[in-house]
Amino acid sequence: MAWTWCISSKPDAPPAAIQAAQVRILAGAYGLDAASRSRLIEAALDRQMRNARWWRSHLACPPPHVADDHEIAGRIRWSEREHAYTLAYRTTFNAALD
Repeated sequence: MAWTWCISSKPDAPPAAIQAAQVRILAGAYGLDAASRSRLIEAALDRQMRNARWWRSHLACPPPHVADDHEIAGRIRWSEREHAYTLAYRTTFNAALD
């Protein structure tokens, strides 16, 4: 099975240690230097929260929306779950990037 995300809270995703190794490979493939690697997980956490805020603000706008309200609420929950997961395993991800 191919994984399209390096960091995922999905129950069938690989364990955090394997995901962390994938993040390291990705960082290497992009040629990130040590300073950039040290900011990568913080950037992911920031993006996850900004994604949740964007969907929440979109839901608060008058229709039409790009998706129905139920789907938007699901995207907010998904972003929040991904953030919580990344935060819970931040140390594991950062250690792989050292």
